Amino acid sequence: MKYRSANIDEKGMLFGKWCSMPGVWTLTNRWQNFMFLIVGEEKAMLIDTGYGEGDLREIVESITDKPVMVVNTHGHFDHTGGNAWWTDVWMAEGAAAAARTAFSPEQQAWYDAKPHRDYRIHTLKEGDLIDLGGKQIEVLSIPAHQEGSIALLDRTDRLLFTGDEMESGQVLLFVRDRNLPLREVVAAHRANLQKLAARRAEYDFICPAHNGTLLQPDLYLNDFLALDQEILDGRARIQPDTAGFGYAPYQDGEDVFSKMGRQERAEHGQASVVYLKQEA
Repeated sequence: MKYRSANIDEKGMLFGKWCSMPGVWTLTNRWQNFMFLIVGEEKAMLIDTGYGEGDLREIVESITDKPVMVVNTHGHFDHTGGNAWWTDVWMAEGAAAAARTAFSPEQQAWYDAKPHRDYRIHTLKEGDLIDLGGKQIEVLSIPAHQEGSIALLDRTDRLLFTGDEMESGQVLLFVRDRNLPLREVVAAHRANLQKLAARRAEYDFICPAHNGTLLQPDLYLNDFLALDQEILDGRARIQPDTAGFGYAPYQDGEDVFSKMGRQERAEHGQASVVYLKQEA
C-alpha cells in the first residue's frame, strides 16, 4: 500500500497533535514521546524532536509558519532524533555528546535520511531567557537523568517542561554518558527538584516528555522529593521487579536498557525511579 505521506502508517497516523491552550501544542509519535510547540507572536519553540521517524517538520509547519527554534531538553536520541529536519538546534552543553547517537539501526536509518545531519548546535545555559514575542521561556539546568538536562519555564503560559527528569512514570537514573554512584545521582536529582519547587509559584502544570501530561505540580514534586530522600536514607519501597508504564519487568533482552545492567524500581506515591541495582 502506498501511504499518503511519511506521517501516515498502517494504523492511521504516526503523529498526534492537540492544542492545550492558545499557542501551546502537544505533539506525540505513537504516544511514545511528548514534544511541545510554543507559538509566540514572532517565532515558535519546538521542545524535543522524538526518535526521528516520519516528517516532524511537516507536522510543525501544519500548525505554524513562524520561524521555529528547536530546543532539546537533553541529549538522548528519543528527544533529538528529528533534529536534522532543521539546520540549527539549541541544547545544554552536556547534551551535545549523545545527541546524534541513535539507539538502533532503524533509528540510524531515519536519521541518515534527514536533510541536515550536521545541524549546528547552539549552547543554552542556566538563566537564559528566550523571547518568542509575547511568550518568554527561561532555561533551568537540572542534570541527573542525563548530563545535559534542562527544564524550560514558560513564564507566560505558566508551564514547566521537564524532559525526562520528572514525569508520571519512571525517571531513569542510569542512562547517562558517565554513570555515577546511586547516592550521588539521587542527591543531584533531589537538589534539582528543590530548585523547581522553589519556583513553584511561577507555573501551574508540569509537562514531561513521557507517560502523560499535564501533571499537577505539588503532587509530583512532593512524591519525588520524598522518594529521593527515602533512597538516600536506605528506606525506599523496592518493587519486586521493574515493571511499570511500559517498562519491562526484567532486564534480560537485547534492548539498550537491558545491556546496561540489572535494575531496580523504587516507588513513593506517584513517584517512581529505576536505577542500576547496587551490589551487596
